[in-house]
Formats: sequence, structure tokens, C-alpha cells
Amino acid sequence: MAIKILICASTFPRFKEDGMVDFVWQQARYLKKHYSHFEVHVLVPHAPESLKHEVWEGVHIHRYTYFKPESAQSLVYPAIWPNIKENPFRLLQVPFLLLSCYLATKRLVKTYNFDLIYSHWFTPQGLMCNKVARDNNIPHTLTSHAADIIILKKIPWLGPFLVKRIIPQFKAISFAGSRGRDQALAFFNDEQQTAIADNSQVLPMGVDLQLPEQQIPKPETTIGESLKLLFVGRLAEKKGITFLLNAMAQVKAKGLSVHLDLLGDGPLLDTIQKQVKALNLDNDVNFQGFVNGQEKFRFIQNTDLFVLPSIVTADGDAEGLPVSLLEAMSAGALCCASDESGAPDIIDDGETALLFKAKSSDALAAIFQQVAKMPEVQRQQIAKQAKAAGESFLWDNMIHQHAEFLILPFINGGTGVK
Repeated sequence: MAIKILICASTFPRFKEDGMVDFVWQQARYLKKHYSHFEVHVLVPHAPESLKHEVWEGVHIHRYTYFKPESAQSLVYPAIWPNIKENPFRLLQVPFLLLSCYLATKRLVKTYNFDLIYSHWFTPQGLMCNKVARDNNIPHTLTSHAADIIILKKIPWLGPFLVKRIIPQFKAISFAGSRGRDQALAFFNDEQQTAIADNSQVLPMGVDLQLPEQQIPKPETTIGESLKLLFVGRLAEKKGITFLLNAMAQVKAKGLSVHLDLLGDGPLLDTIQKQVKALNLDNDVNFQGFVNGQEKFRFIQNTDLFVLPSIVTADGDAEGLPVSLLEAMSAGALCCASDESGAPDIIDDGETALLFKAKSSDALAAIFQQVAKMPEVQRQQIAKQAKAAGESFLWDNMIHQHAEFLILPFINGGTGVK
């Protein structure tokens, strides 16, 4: 008999080839790939362009309507908090999302009799699925990403109350980065922190490596030639792109030619385009839009330096551990990342990648100068060590860590066999 797992999330591809962040989908498909006796279901909010139910590679995907008319659903995709900041009136949809998530989870549990519920993000899934899990005596586990717990500090009294009451009820909690775990633990006293720490792990998402069959050889780069930079990610404030562009302008003024391929889309596209123009970088920045699959990895393999300039914003929005960095490392790229990106959890500065101070264009400009002058043999050595480190995060490896911590111990006495 199949073991039935329900994965609940709020960010998921709306359709095949969607530009939406897809690590929940990748986790689900690799879980099905390596644990064929699992019947994997995913429950996510509906979008106007999505189907209500479909099956991808054996994974059942259920989408629930959370607002009427369906065409007015604008809270969830691409991300809840940035959408609210863009239009505060979207807060009106939050109660409907919470209630709809609860009711949809309740309906699916009644229909499929799940063995375990696994939520991504404490808010809203962790909150809403918790009651369903408790009412039906189903084990419930959680993965927390970035600011989904700390954001509840913005809700006086009620937010901290919910964190303190519900977090201890999860069978296991994984955090995408150590910053998120530390922020969650800060809600509790010392004794409670010890108990929660014993029940949690820092466990990054994995990488779905899609290398092109043929790689175009790239010439060696010297100080007199253009340094090829690459950014991959959503164009949002926490990505720190403003500091990346300022750093480019600084080194350009000092005579270093730099070129940036910007892969991604998002709410700050117009702002970034205006900044590029104001800094006279029109000929140095190429806006590629959303790029995925082999095409994305072709960019990664042919860059001189992958740049992750992430920051913690004034309202606390931050990265967990960006999958884009893991992708670049596993593909053998020379990478640099800010100390607020989550990268310090996984890299050794100067060995597997280069670290710089967040929100400092000067620090990033210094990295550009350093890489431009770096001997090719040193670049290749760091990239080789990055690849070795990054390969441990491939989903074929990571999925077992996820399953062994978040799923298998809570099914049939920990055997995972039914």
C-alpha cells in the first residue's frame, strides 16, 4: 500500500515552463523518483492561468481558489510579501487565503487519508495545516524559508503568540538557512530553544542540474578585457542588485571593463533599468529575462563570475539560501556572495567562493578587481572546489536528507514501509 504524503506550499509553478521559483516542485518530483512507494500530493493556491488538478511525473498537484472572482487572485504569485508591499490592498485577500488553505487541506485529508503533512513556510501553510493535522492525528513537519517566521513579529502580541504556540507542535522543522533558525529560536526562552533546536536542522533545498550537452569554450579573461558577470534571480529589493550596479560603475570608472547578464524578472525591473541608464551602463548590462533549464546553465558555465549581492531589507525580508548559488557552484562557476545571502552557511571564503560585505558597493567592486587580476589557475582551482562542494546539494543527494529528517521517522514507526 502506498504511503501518502501531502506537501503544502504557496510558491509553485503555475504551469509547465513557468518562471516561478520551482524548488518545491523539484523536491516533490525527486521524492517520487527515489521513493516510488510514496504517493506524493502537492497543495498550492490557484492562479487564473492554472489548472485545478493535474499530474506531473506521478506527482498529484491540487490548486485551491482563495478569492473570487478567480481573475482577482493577486496575493500569492510570485510571492506574498512583495505583492503586499506593492499594493497594500492585497492584505484584504489574506484572510481568504488562510481560510481557503485550511478548508482545502481538510478536504484533501478526508479524501486521501494522508500519512503525513509537510508544510513549506510557517505562514500561511504551517499555521493552517497545523489544525488539520492535529484534528486528524497526522504527523506534521515544516520547512521554514527566510522571513516567514520573523515577519510575525510585525503583528503585536498575536504574531509571537502563534509562533510560540505552534512551532513546538511540529514533529520536525528544517530551515533553509541558519539566519532563519536563529530568528525563530529568538522567540523562545533558553529551555524552549534547546528543545526546538534538537528538533530542527539547517537543510537547504537541492539543485536540479541541467547542464547543456555542449559547452562553448570561453577564453581566459585578463585585466585588459571585459569581465563577464552573471546574476540569476528575481528582481526584488532583497537581491541587492542596486549595489551590484553601483560596483560596476565604480570599476568601470577605474578602467575595468565589465559586462553583466541579468537573468530574471520582477517588480524592480523598471527601477533597475533606470539605474542602468543613470549609471551609463546601457552597453554593459544585458537584460535576459527569465531563463531556465539548459539555457540558464549555459550562462553559468560561460561566466567569469557569478554574483549574489543579497541583502536584508529594512523590513526584515531576506534570503534563506538561494538555490541559484548552489546551481552555480555545482556547475563549476567561480562565485561571489554577500555575507547576508545565506552563503556563509555553505562556502569557505577564498576556497569554494568569495564573500563580501553586504550593502557595500566598494566591497563588491574590490571583488571584481581581485577576480580580474586573479591568475587563471587560481580561478579554476576555486571553481573546481566549488563544484565538488556544490554537487553534494544535487537533488539526487539532498532528497534523502529531506526524507530521512522530515518524513521517514514519522511514518509507521520510522520504517517508511507500509
